[in-house]
Amino acid sequence: MLLHWFKSLFKDELWVFIYPQCMVFLRITRPLRNGLKQQILHKQVVELPQNIADKINESQGLSVLTQHLKQVLTNKKWQGTTPIAIVSNEFTRYAVIPWNAELAVETERKAYMQHCFNLVYGDTAKTWDLRMSEPSFGHSAIASGINNGLLQALHDVFNAADMTLSAVYPQLMLAINQTVSEVKKQNKPLSFWLVAIQSDRICLTLLIDGGWRSVKNVAIETDVSAQVSALIQREMVNCNVQDELPVLVYWPEYQRNQLLTLVNNKAIKVLPHQFDMQSRKTQNTTQDWAHA
Repeated sequence: MLLHWFKSLFKDELWVFIYPQCMVFLRITRPLRNGLKQQILHKQVVELPQNIADKINESQGLSVLTQHLKQVLTNKKWQGTTPIAIVSNEFTRYAVIPWNAELAVETERKAYMQHCFNLVYGDTAKTWDLRMSEPSFGHSAIASGINNGLLQALHDVFNAADMTLSAVYPQLMLAINQTVSEVKKQNKPLSFWLVAIQSDRICLTLLIDGGWRSVKNVAIETDVSAQVSALIQREMVNCNVQDELPVLVYWPEYQRNQLLTLVNNKAIKVLPHQFDMQSRKTQNTTQDWAHA
């Protein structure tokens, strides 16, 4: 068992970021000379011929995605890796799952999570694979839902390429894990607004005393500052929040002229995850909520 773990340290990973407009492939290695720190060995950006955001639940959208994925995986530079898929927020739905001490077994917790999603999204949530991070005692958690058809298609393509897809993560997870890690390093309280802007979506989450209170996943508008300000004001009313909390901004694709100017808050930039920064659409030659 120890030998297997030791060997896994030296096995490269293949991170595949899946967006409606493109896919980004990163081969991640851990060279011994670099102290086993992760670094990018290969990068490839593959543009999709059409935006598949509205068609991912249909055979047409899945066909476009899988055809291009199959073609890329034939390249030998991706062979011998452990693949991980990171699914854009366009393809993911989120919900806050309140703490419930009466749920004793896993089946009860899953049924409760399904119930919470049904309340927010209706019967369509029954076709999603739902996963939730392990909550701290007494705290609510965030759960994610990804269409079962998309998940099965991804597993099928990687299996056909003789590769086992180890996990599928929602992109918001990277933003949350990175932000919480940075806040803990600075010994700051786990109470803040997190604005995660990735691709064409804005995810606004609210964390108070280590428990998640709100999550919103919406399409980005032209005036991002006005949109985020309005979202925060609305959620302050919905969640009965009166304290001024820090607003942390996770925006891997931001440009210097795109800094948020909020009405009643100051935006504090969070350093993005090193691989999330690489997921921009430019060509170059612990883990929660995994959708297994």
